[in-house]
Order: sequence, then C-alpha cells, then structure tokens
Amino acid sequence: MVHAHARGTIALLVVALFSATTACTVAADVVAAGSPSQAAPSSSAAPSTAAPAPDAEPYLTTRELQRALLTKADMPKGWVTRMGSNDVGRDRGEGTGCERLTTHANPASGLHPVEATADILASDPAGGKKAYALFGVSLTSLASGDAQRVIPAVRDAVPGCSNQQQTVDDLSATVTAREIQGPGLGDESVAIVITTRVDDGRSWVHSVVLVRVGTTLIRAAHVNLTGATPHHPDPAAVRKQVEQVAAAVRAKG
Repeated sequence: MVHAHARGTIALLVVALFSATTACTVAADVVAAGSPSQAAPSSSAAPSTAAPAPDAEPYLTTRELQRALLTKADMPKGWVTRMGSNDVGRDRGEGTGCERLTTHANPASGLHPVEATADILASDPAGGKKAYALFGVSLTSLASGDAQRVIPAVRDAVPGCSNQQQTVDDLSATVTAREIQGPGLGDESVAIVITTRVDDGRSWVHSVVLVRVGTTLIRAAHVNLTGATPHHPDPAAVRKQVEQVAAAVRAKG
C-alpha cells in the first residue's frame, strides 16, 4: 500500500520519468498532492511551433505525434487511461546524480527545447488500494542534434545514480539505477531500471525504455509502486509504438 507520507519521493520520480503535466495530474488524484522542488517542473509554455530550418531533419508535429500515439485499446485492460497535454518543462540544468539521470530520461524535461509532445498514461487502481502501478508512453520531438544526444546521455548518467540518498520531509530513501538489455528498436535504444528503497522497508521501481526514431524520442515506462520487482513495459506495446512512429516519419517524407 502507498502511504500518504510517501508522496514526496514517489512524486519526485514519477514526475521526472513521465511528462510533467500527465504526472502531476496523476499525482493530484492518486499518487501525491504535490511534488518536491527537485522534480521536473510543469509549465504552461507550449511546444515550439516554429518551422524547422530548410536543411534540418524534419520533426513530427503535435498532431502527427497524437496520431502515431498508442490508444486506450493498447493500454492494460481495466486500467484508467488519460491522455496528456502538450505542456513541457521549463528550461533547466541537468542536475547531478539521480536527478541528472531522470532529467535526461525525460526528453520533455526542459533540458532541450521541445518541438512537440504527446503522451498517454494508464493507472492500475487495484481494489482496496492495496496495489498500484502506472504504464505510460510519451512521444517527444526534438531538434535533430538534441534528439541524438538523449540516449547517450542517459547511458552516461546511469553510473552516477547509485545508492544515492534522497530525503523529502520525514521520508528518507536510497535510489539506484542500472542499465538492462534494451529492445534493439529504432535508430537507437536504451532500457533502465530505477529502484527506490525507503528506510522503513517499502520500495518501488521504475522500468523505462527509450527509443529514438529520427528526431522523435519514444519513452515507455512501467512503475511498480508496491515493491522492488521491476515490471518492464510490454514489449509488444513498445514495438507497436515504434512502428507507428516510424510509419509517421516515412509518411512525412
């Protein structure tokens, strides 16, 4: 069971690994009432609407990302599904340690200028609130150079997130990340697991897959808030999402 006083650290990682707006909506309803200052902030700033330079690799627009995005039918059966808005994080630095990792692992964190975003998030309400999980997919269009920096930066940041202490209010936890075998999809991909162990014995774990297709970053994440056993994003859903983005890129020409 997720206790109320755990809300700070849960929100810290949920907000960082899902898009800011979607995560904040979930936090308000079922995870937490707020988030600590370390979390990626939300913003009302809309994604860039400027056209790419003539010699730049074209990026998928918000409408094109929305059309390519998985739908409710692709989410786990019986889960509550929400579509995200297009809000993105404000301009920010990358931070250090686990904050640096979660910033890079969220392409819409505000570290790089965002051209367009779309996302979908499903939550498992579980009867009696004795279990809880999240599964989400986000699509983010970045400028070509920025898009190509994301996955190498995630790999580089993983070793820096090892047994790092996080303290929020009266809650103290140890956060550790590790890279696991990726799906081998798209132009490049990476998969990581981030485990949070609270001093009182509770734990939760994020399993995140990032895939780049051209200038689009696909992030699929499954969050198990009831223990340290990772539940990885459904490979079939990840593959379908990559195929749909790739088809959208081909159609754009």
